[in-house]
Amino acid sequence: MMKRGSSDFKLLVVLTIFSAVSGLLLAIVNNVTKDRIAMVKVKKQEKALMEVVSKFDTVEVETLLSNPSDPVELFTCKAADGKVSGIAVKLSTRQLSKDELAKLGLVENAKQDQAYDAPIKMLVGFGPDAKISGVSFLEHKETPGLGSNIEKPEFKSNYKDAGVESKKWSVKKDGGDVVELTAATISSRAVTAAVVKAIEIYKNKMKALELK
Repeated sequence: MMKRGSSDFKLLVVLTIFSAVSGLLLAIVNNVTKDRIAMVKVKKQEKALMEVVSKFDTVEVETLLSNPSDPVELFTCKAADGKVSGIAVKLSTRQLSKDELAKLGLVENAKQDQAYDAPIKMLVGFGPDAKISGVSFLEHKETPGLGSNIEKPEFKSNYKDAGVESKKWSVKKDGGDVVELTAATISSRAVTAAVVKAIEIYKNKMKALELK
């Protein structure tokens, strides 16, 4: 007959092994999930880049501001002959510190209107002709049917093909030229403020490349 102490010990061993195996399987699943999520984000970014800069053969990526989850990056797109065919700036609507603004070459009092929810992550593309070639959103949590309408072509047309110096870059409610979304002025302001930052980053890069 098995003693009670021996039975309890065996049960404890079984439970310990079960817990260890379960933890290992959970860790593996989490790692696989993270890898898949990362891959989806990379593919979405590649697609967005092709949307905002239509023609290019090679891309040079420069990290302007390091951040584990929300970096500011600059993509210099070049044609086969090595000429710059476009530039894209990846950024978000998050609040930047004075030091971060300085690192990006932006003024200390730069407008930093915040999104309704989490920061809106986006790519802003430019041609070598000082025009915005497109805006694409990588991630946002704006209210469905309201702020989420930033994705609509009608709103994006505020920026696409516009010269960087051709508009007053604020929403009409604030005396500017950007037509804000109905019942989503907060989202409209946030996107426009981010576009303005991207414009300044683009202009600084063009000067560095001695193209403008």
